[in-house]
Amino acid sequence: MPRSFLLRNSDTPLLRYSYNVPMTKTDTLATQDSSAAPVAPELVSAMVPDHLLHGDELVLLLTKPSPWFIFVTSFRFCLIVMLVATFSVRAFELSAASYITPQQIALAATVLILGRLVWAGLVWTSHIYMLTNQRIVTIKGVFNVVVFQANLRKIQRTVLYKPLPYRLLGIGTIGISTAASAGNQFESTWVMVARPLKTHERLVEAVNKAQR
Repeated sequence: MPRSFLLRNSDTPLLRYSYNVPMTKTDTLATQDSSAAPVAPELVSAMVPDHLLHGDELVLLLTKPSPWFIFVTSFRFCLIVMLVATFSVRAFELSAASYITPQQIALAATVLILGRLVWAGLVWTSHIYMLTNQRIVTIKGVFNVVVFQANLRKIQRTVLYKPLPYRLLGIGTIGISTAASAGNQFESTWVMVARPLKTHERLVEAVNKAQR
């Protein structure tokens, strides 16, 4: 059955944060472990630029997309390349063309697939998701780095998205919106994070605490 988290703020009416994920043992464990210690300063320094943190800020959660992100985001491109390469080999065989060989087509397809995987790896490396006792921070971008920051008091809605393929891989995407969000759009998304239930509950707990 759907689960809901209720957030109260003295300046705003009751807000409901919900996601349609059945209650499991994993949910219970995530709730019990939600008071975990802050992230080690050494790890924070290695992943986050120093100027992004305030002096009195504690990093409660620091994560990035699951490595499955590399393969999931590349799957469609790689599949299309393989299909085109297969049909091209067949077409050239039927036409008896001599200016290109099946080996050359296979090599070109391999280079394209490897290039796509390398690019996906760079994108994966650029994504950093951080939860502190004051803010939510999303960092992403290979060449043009984009930083999204939102005070926990301004968070109005979070949604955990776990379609069947994501459940099979143990990943999920979290959407985050504030009062400035238009309609049902999210200002930031934590894409394909591992242990999504635990991550989402930790996020909701921090927002609840900040808005009391």
